[in-house]
Amino acid sequence: MKKTFKKIFELLNNRYLMLSVIIIAIAAIFVVRLFMLQIINGKEYREKSEKRMLRTEIIEAPRGEFYDRNGVVLATSKRSYNVNIYKVNVEVEEQNEAISKVVSILDKNNDRIYSTFPINDEMNDFTFSDESNLKKWKKENKINENATFDETIQAFTKKYALESYTDNKNHLIKMIEIKYEGNVNAYSLLNSAVIAKDIKEESVAQIEEKKSELYGFNIVSSPKRYYTNANLFSHVIGYVSNIDKNEYDNKKEDGYTLNSTIGKTGVEQSAEQYLKGVNGVKKVETDRYGNISSETITKEAVTGNSVTLTIDYRLQKTAQEALETTITDLREGRITGKKIQDANSGSVVVLDCQTGEVLAMANYPNYDTNLFVGGISTSDWKRISEDALKPMYNRAISGTYSPGSTYKMLVGLAGLQTGKITVDEKYYDPGIYPYGHKPVCWKYSSYRTTHGWINVSGAIKGSCNCFFYEVGRRMGIEEVVKFSKLFGLGEKTGIELPQESPGQIAGADNSAEDGLKSPWYLGDTLSAVIGQHENQYTPIQLANYISVLANGGTLNKVSVIKEIKNETTFNEVSLTDVEKSMEEFTKVKFEQRKIDINKEYLNAIKEGMLSVTTETGGTANIVFKNSNIKVAGKTGTSQVSSGTNNGLFVGFAPYDNPKIAVVAIIEHGEEGTYTANVVKPIMEEYFKISEQDKLNEKVQNVVENKVEF
Repeated sequence: MKKTFKKIFELLNNRYLMLSVIIIAIAAIFVVRLFMLQIINGKEYREKSEKRMLRTEIIEAPRGEFYDRNGVVLATSKRSYNVNIYKVNVEVEEQNEAISKVVSILDKNNDRIYSTFPINDEMNDFTFSDESNLKKWKKENKINENATFDETIQAFTKKYALESYTDNKNHLIKMIEIKYEGNVNAYSLLNSAVIAKDIKEESVAQIEEKKSELYGFNIVSSPKRYYTNANLFSHVIGYVSNIDKNEYDNKKEDGYTLNSTIGKTGVEQSAEQYLKGVNGVKKVETDRYGNISSETITKEAVTGNSVTLTIDYRLQKTAQEALETTITDLREGRITGKKIQDANSGSVVVLDCQTGEVLAMANYPNYDTNLFVGGISTSDWKRISEDALKPMYNRAISGTYSPGSTYKMLVGLAGLQTGKITVDEKYYDPGIYPYGHKPVCWKYSSYRTTHGWINVSGAIKGSCNCFFYEVGRRMGIEEVVKFSKLFGLGEKTGIELPQESPGQIAGADNSAEDGLKSPWYLGDTLSAVIGQHENQYTPIQLANYISVLANGGTLNKVSVIKEIKNETTFNEVSLTDVEKSMEEFTKVKFEQRKIDINKEYLNAIKEGMLSVTTETGGTANIVFKNSNIKVAGKTGTSQVSSGTNNGLFVGFAPYDNPKIAVVAIIEHGEEGTYTANVVKPIMEEYFKISEQDKLNEKVQNVVENKVEF
């Protein structure tokens, strides 16, 4: 007995033996468990695993809204439905058949396939404009670089095993588009590709109805950008569209996905960081066919910040309509009695001359920004991009024009400030100026008469060229350049929009030590001082220059953004932060400045501008003579290389207490007098709005404080 216990004790003290027994026991347990899982209960667990595939999906956040200065909604988000595709665990033939059924549904309801497959709307050619890019694309897709269109389609047909669908070529190509988009986005059980956007409710219902047959397809609710007045604000708000590869590579760390939309132009682009919301996240449970069994939101989406513009919707609408109507009337001869057939485009800018806020900025022609949301069709893109009038071109900030006679106020003021002329000095207009290349005044060339004896105010009223030739000769081009820079010409305003042009001052050369171009002759100066030669300015620069005259000497920072507000907390984003962000975007740091202008001199210039619209002989009197608003203005005609001259009008109102400055330009509008027809209704609408607002304030005061009036 003792020997038996002794042996047992020895065995228990044998660590290696005990360890071996434990390992064998554990292994036996694993074997039994695996046998139970795979053999006894294998079928049950396989069915469960097929029903429990988890993936993470992004919940796209709505972009922030746009409002005008009075709270009118200009851009918002609508609920839309997209079709996503996952590469699920079925045979290729089964998924291809599902793709074919989805194409049929979308076709039936006129919903468009969304794909980056580079094919035109007619499905008979690729969209590459450059042959080298087409060859590069073919090479990337392992297709012979010299393959024809049909041969390329055949190659993709074989690559995607779509030989069974060659009876209907368009149907086949749409299937190729879907499979191509899936591959581009590396679609899988866990990652999807969007293949249709903003589909109709009929398509949604029909896809849901056949969902059990449509392996890998899923309907996803998504916010879609919608512009309530797409054409009216196309150059200010801009538009959003699908993120491209370069943008994605630069911004994927900021929460963007391959299916994100992003601001491409206008304030949509400049304020992208504020407008973009924060995407949410949800966990989705599916089976191996992609059918969803449950969803759990783990992170709510947060809407982006809203942007309030400085623009007044009513004034913008009036400005746009006035610009279009005037251009049409010029073309059809209703203003002049003769048809000016090349009058075809233009721009108008309205500034609050005290603050620099843009109250209206209209261009003609314009375009429908809603076409770009979700991807523009090739036919629409071709129509817009190939339009000779360039509807996407923001003439207000990118277009540069010779200012013509609207430059004369600056030259006159410079002459007074430098002491080269006086307020009362009268100069006799000889008709043909005796110096330089002996240029003539427009009045002499048209009527063989002159303006006679005139002072600076009279010279502005009658737009006498010879008077300003004399002022320019006395001063020299150096002073003209100096004052042009002082008034903000030849430099960007820093407005919160992309692609602003700096313009160009005639005679200035910033690369030269003395700031002047050489050689420079007297004839060049004579041409420059009447707004010709190399003077090229944007409408927004001219509007700011006129604002300086109106407000007494302050060159304001021009702005189109009034405020940005967090839609969750309702707090305003720091204006300092916004300004810093916009400076980084525009690469412009514009400093508001006060210009020391002698009040007597300024009044002489302003009086001349008033007489332009109110006195007989004023170049815009015919347009404003019946107006109840005292408008100070100036017409301008600038020569162009071909076609009819451009027509300009600049002005401010009311004369005694200036509120707004307006600049209008019509390309090939012939003369500024005609262009003044754009400005008159804008002035009338602004002051009508003002009176309405005052009345509303009175009524509100009565209600709240029970006062009488």
